[in-house]
Amino acid sequence: MKHRSRLIFWLVAAAAAVLLFLRLGTPYLIDPDEARFARTTVEMTRSGDLVVPSFEGVPRTVKPPLLHWAQAACFRFLHGPAELGARMPAALATLGTMFLLAWVTRRRFGDEGAIWASAIFITLPLVAVLGRVGTTDALLSVHIFAALAIDMAEYGETGQNRGGVMGALLGLAFLAKGPVGVILPILMILAGRTAAGRNVVPRWRAVLTFVAGWSVVALPWSLVFLKRVSTGEVVRTLRTEVFERYFAGVDHVEPPWYFAAVVLVAFSPWVAPLVVALIRVIGLRRDPVARTGLYAAAAFLAALLFFSFGRGKLPQYILPAAPLAALLVTWGLGRELSAPRERRTGSLLLTGALLVETILLSAAGGVFPMEAGRQTAMAGAAAYAVGALVAVWGLLRQKPRLVYGAAAGATAVFLLAGAIVLHPALGAYRSTGSLVDRIPELASDRPTVLVDIRLPSLTYYQDRVPERITSSELASRLERADSPVIVIASSDIERVPMPVLAGLREIGRSGKLHVFVEGESAGPAGSE
Repeated sequence: MKHRSRLIFWLVAAAAAVLLFLRLGTPYLIDPDEARFARTTVEMTRSGDLVVPSFEGVPRTVKPPLLHWAQAACFRFLHGPAELGARMPAALATLGTMFLLAWVTRRRFGDEGAIWASAIFITLPLVAVLGRVGTTDALLSVHIFAALAIDMAEYGETGQNRGGVMGALLGLAFLAKGPVGVILPILMILAGRTAAGRNVVPRWRAVLTFVAGWSVVALPWSLVFLKRVSTGEVVRTLRTEVFERYFAGVDHVEPPWYFAAVVLVAFSPWVAPLVVALIRVIGLRRDPVARTGLYAAAAFLAALLFFSFGRGKLPQYILPAAPLAALLVTWGLGRELSAPRERRTGSLLLTGALLVETILLSAAGGVFPMEAGRQTAMAGAAAYAVGALVAVWGLLRQKPRLVYGAAAGATAVFLLAGAIVLHPALGAYRSTGSLVDRIPELASDRPTVLVDIRLPSLTYYQDRVPERITSSELASRLERADSPVIVIASSDIERVPMPVLAGLREIGRSGKLHVFVEGESAGPAGSE
C-alpha cells in the first residue's frame, strides 16, 4: 500500500512538471514585468555586476537581485538568453514548493495527504500561472513557505538549528523581493503559532540564530549595495517601493475586499472546500487534531489581511498563501474521509463549483476576444462537465475521493489547455517578440522610436534601447531623415497630429501595437 501511494505521488509530481514546463520556452516574454526582468538579467551578465542590476543602462534598484542571479545561471546553462531560462526559476520554485508541501502533509496526514495536497496545490490557477512566468513571485513564495514548513514541524523533524535555517530562508526571501520577504512570513508565523497555542515569543537563542542566518545570506549583498548606491537613493526606494506603495498606493490601488474576489478566481474550484475547512478548523480550535489546520488557517488569513490593508494590490501578491490553502483543503478532505456520511458539505459544494465552472467557461467560449481564449475556455468547459459528472457519481456513492479527484483532474486539463494554447497567444499579443520576428525593419539597424509607450520586450528582442518620444515630438523627430521605425499603441494614435499620421505607412501590427515607417499611407496592415 505504501509503495502504491509513493507511485501515485510521483505520478502527480510528473503531471505537475508537465503542467509547468510544457512549452515553457515557446511564448514570447510578456510586457512589462517579465521582459523587464529578463532584460535586466541580460545586462547583468554582460556587465558582470552582480550587485546593482540595471535596465537599459540605468541602475534598477527597486528589486533585489536573486531572480537575476537565478536567471543568469539558467542563461548560462542554456548557452544564452532565452524565454525558457527566464521562466525556469519560477517553474523550479513552484515545483519546490509542492515538494515542501508534500513533506509537511506526509508527516501530518500520511502518504495520501501528501498526494492530495500536491494535486490541489498544483491545480490552483494562481500557482500554475505564476509558475510559468519569469517574475519574482514564485521565488518569494518558495522561501516563505519553506520557513513556515520548518516552523510547523516538530523539533525532532528539523534539528536544533531551525532558527538559523529559517533566518537563511527569509534572507533569500529578502533577496527575492525586499522587506516583504521578511515582514510577511514573520506575521504569518506569529499568527500560526498563536492559533495553534504555541509559544509566540521565541527564545533568545532562537532569535540570535535567526538573525545570524539572515545576516549570512542577505547582509553581504546589502552592505555592498549600500556602498555602491547612495544612501538617499536607498531611502527613496524604500519610501516609494515599500511605504508609499503599501500605505498610500503608488499604483494598482484597490479596495480592501479586492483579494476576496481574487481568491474566487485564483483558487477555483477549491474555494468552497477551503471555506468549509476554515469554518471546521475554527470550530475545533481546542482539539489537538486541528493543530496543523489552525496554524495554516491563521497564517493564510494573516497573509490575506496583510495585503488587504495595503493600498496597492495585485493578484500575485497572495501567492505565498497558496500552499496553506492547499494544506487546509487537504485537512478538510481528511475530515470528510473519516466520516463520509456525516461530512459531505465540502464534496457537495465542490461538485457545485464544477458545474458553475462549466457554465461560466461555456459562456466565455462564445465571447472571449481571442480565438486561443475561446479554445481554452471550451476545453475547460468540457473538462469541467466531465468532472462534474464524475463528482455527482462520487456524491451518490459517498466517495469524497472521486469528487476531489474529479476536480483536480478537470482543473489540470483546463490549465494544460491554457499552457498549450493561451499562453503562446498572450505572448504574441502582449509582447513585441512577434513583431521583431515578422517585420524586417524592426530587426534591422534602423532606429526604433516609441511614441508615448514603454516596451521592455522591444529592448530585449532588439537587444538595444529604443528612443522614446511624445506624440507632440514626432513631427520634429521625423525631420532627421534617418528613416526611423515608429511604434504606436492603438489608444495613442489619435494623439498624433493628422498631417504627421498621413505621412506614415503602417507595415505591421500585433495586438494593440502598430508599426509605421515614413511614406504615403497604403491603408492598415494585417494584424496578428
